[in-house]
Amino acid sequence: MNRKCRETVLAAAGIFLLMYALNYFMPLHRDDYEYSLIWLTNQHIASLPDVMESLWRHYLLHGGRMVAFFFLDVFLLWGKGIFDIANALMFLILIVLLTIHARRDWRFWQEPRLFAVMGAFAWLSFPHFGEVAVWKCGAAVYLWTGVFAALFLVPYNLQCRAMARETPPVRNWLIAPMLVLGVLAGWSVENLAVTVFALTAGLSWWARRKGAMPLWMPAGAFGAFVGLVLLVAAPGNFVRYDAQGSGKGILTHIGNQFAGNGEMALYILPLLLLLLAAGRIYRLHLAARVDMLHDNAAGERPCALKVGQIACLLWILLLVFSYFNGGFFANALRDFLVGHVLVPLGLDKPRTIEHFANVMAGFEEMAIYWLTIFFFYSLLKRSLGFSRDKLAAARTVSWLEVTHTFPAARYAAFLLLLALFNNFVMIAAPTFPARATFSSVAMILVAACAVLRDPVVADVLQSRAKKTLLAGAAAICSFTMAAALFITAAMQEENAVRIAIVEQAAANGEDIAYMKPIPLKNRALRHVFFVDFDNGVTKEGLCRYYGIKDICVER
Repeated sequence: MNRKCRETVLAAAGIFLLMYALNYFMPLHRDDYEYSLIWLTNQHIASLPDVMESLWRHYLLHGGRMVAFFFLDVFLLWGKGIFDIANALMFLILIVLLTIHARRDWRFWQEPRLFAVMGAFAWLSFPHFGEVAVWKCGAAVYLWTGVFAALFLVPYNLQCRAMARETPPVRNWLIAPMLVLGVLAGWSVENLAVTVFALTAGLSWWARRKGAMPLWMPAGAFGAFVGLVLLVAAPGNFVRYDAQGSGKGILTHIGNQFAGNGEMALYILPLLLLLLAAGRIYRLHLAARVDMLHDNAAGERPCALKVGQIACLLWILLLVFSYFNGGFFANALRDFLVGHVLVPLGLDKPRTIEHFANVMAGFEEMAIYWLTIFFFYSLLKRSLGFSRDKLAAARTVSWLEVTHTFPAARYAAFLLLLALFNNFVMIAAPTFPARATFSSVAMILVAACAVLRDPVVADVLQSRAKKTLLAGAAAICSFTMAAALFITAAMQEENAVRIAIVEQAAANGEDIAYMKPIPLKNRALRHVFFVDFDNGVTKEGLCRYYGIKDICVER
C-alpha cells in the first residue's frame, strides 16, 4: 500500500470512528419509535412480513418514501447496534462518492487530502447534521437516499467527462443495474427525485445529440422516472398534504424558498467564502496578474495581527471557555436581555421566556462558529494578498470569462445552478425545512472541492495560505466535534433516565409518566438532535410504543 492509500485509509478511519461514536451515543428518538411499530398501530415490528405491512400502510396513509423507510424498519428490527455501524458506513460511502464526483474519476484514494477536505466540509456544511446524518429516521431519509442517488449519478458523470476526451465504451451490461439504481435514486425524497430524473434525462438527450449515448443512460433515466412516480403518487402524500398544506397560498411557498435557501447559506458560509477566494484567484490569473498571486510563494510569512483580529480572537477564547464551563456568558446576557428588554416590553409570558432561553442556549456556539470563520477568512485574505489593487484587477475579468476558460469553474457553476434548482423544486411543498437542502449542499460540496483541487487555485492556496487553512479547519472542526460528542453523550444519559421512567410507568400499569425537562439546550450547531418528551410527535410515538396514554414533563 503506497503513501496516498495509507493516508486515505487513515482519513476514512477517522470519519468512520467519529460517526460511529455519534451513532452509538444517539438513542432511539422521536419518529424512531413510530417506525418501530406497524404504521398507526400499537403492534411492534417483529418480522420482515411486519415490515412490509407497515410500509404498505405508510404508503397509503402518510407518504411514498418507501426505500428510506424499508431500510429504517429493517435496521430497527435488527437492532440499534447494527444500525450504528451501518449508518457510519453509509456516511463514509457518501464522502467517497462525493470525492469521486469532485475528481470525476473512480480513483478517489489518489487524493487523500481532497478526501479529508470533503469529510471536513460535509461535517460543517450539512444543515442540521444530527437530524440528517445521525438520527436514525432522518439519516434513512436523507443520508441513505443521498448515497443511492450519488452512486447512480457516478456513471453519468464519468461518461460525460469521457465523451469530452474520447469515445467511451458502450458497457451494455450496465443497463439492468442502472435501471434498478435509477428506481432507488428516484424513489428517494421529492426534490432530489425530480432533480435526478431531470438531470439524467437531460444528459441522455445531450449524449444522443453527440452520437455517443449508450443504452444504460436512458435506462437509468427511465428507472429514475419510475421511482419518482412511485414516490409522488403515493396516496399517503395527499393525506399528509391535506393536513399540512391546506390554506397555504403561493406567497407562503415563495417565502419558504427564501427561508430554506437562507438557512442553507448560513451553514455553507465557509464553502461560499472559499469559492469567492478561488474565483478571485481565477480572475487575477486571467487578468495577467499571476505575479501578484505567486510573489513570495516560498511560504506564508508570519505577520502581526491587527487590533480588530486580536479583539476577535480574544472574544472567541472567552466564548469557548464559557461554553465548556456552563455557558456563564450566554446566561448572563440572557438574564440581562430578559430583565432589561423583554420584561419592559411586556414580553414576559413563561412560554416567550422559554423560547428566548432556547435561542440563547445556542448563542455561544453560533458566535464561536461565525467569529472563527471570519477571523480565519481575514487571515486568508492577508495570506493571499487581496489588496484593493488586486481586487480591482480581478474585477476587470467577468465571471463568464472564468467559466469559459476553466473547466473546473464551469463544472462548479453547473453544480451550483443544479443545487438551486433542487431547492426550487421544494416550492411545491407546504414547508421547506433546512434538512431538505441536504442534497443541494452535497452538490455544492462537490463544486467547491472540484474548484479547490484545480491546479490554478490549488497551487496558490498551497504556497500562500496552507497554514492558515489548516489552522482554521482544525479550530472549527475540533470545537464542533468535541461539542457534539460531549453533548450527545450527555443526552444519552438524560434520555436513559427518562426512558426508565416511562418503562416503570408502563410496568406499573400507570397511564401517565411524569418527568423533569431535559436540561440540555446546546446542540453543537445542530450536530446533535433531540426534542423533549412532551413534544407532540415524540410523545405520541413513545406512548404507543410503551403502551401508556400520556407523558407529562413538569416544567
